[in-house]
Amino acid sequence: MNWKVLIVASVVSFIAIVFSVRTASAHTTIHVGNYDVEIGWVDEPPIVGQRNAIVVNVSNTTNTSAQIDISKLTVDVTYGGQTKTLILQPLSEDTTNQYIAPILPTIPGQYTVQLRGQLDTTNISRDVTPEEVVTDDALAFPNVNTTQQNSSMNWSEWLSIIGLIAGLAGLILAVLAFRKIR
Repeated sequence: MNWKVLIVASVVSFIAIVFSVRTASAHTTIHVGNYDVEIGWVDEPPIVGQRNAIVVNVSNTTNTSAQIDISKLTVDVTYGGQTKTLILQPLSEDTTNQYIAPILPTIPGQYTVQLRGQLDTTNISRDVTPEEVVTDDALAFPNVNTTQQNSSMNWSEWLSIIGLIAGLAGLILAVLAFRKIR
């Protein structure tokens, strides 16, 4: 085989592999006019029954230091035909254009964030599906049920042991009684 062909094929394969690999990003960025809006969960992965928040980061692509008016922006979350309007609040006192909207996801699955209204004077009407909400067993370790089974016995196990001891005691008494009769 020609070495040049092998080298070219190897380089082409390497380049194809490098450019086909994508990094995972749990936040989604949408572009609206001169604005980039990043949506996601504060804590990822989002877990059923654990307090979380939708994060909304807004930036002006033409003036990155500008304070953006979000007073006419509505953020709704929908799931299974139900809709809840969330209240945006600043992420912290030291940040600008970064907001969170607290929420407690109660069911696993895919939630949809709906952005409606205006950023400054630019209209926005977009839906975003952030990372899927999962049950706590996705991160739980060790498994509670396995640990409890290994560390303690349930009633049926105790009754089985007591039954075995009672049966063994009855067998011993029967052997002793049989020996006396002879």
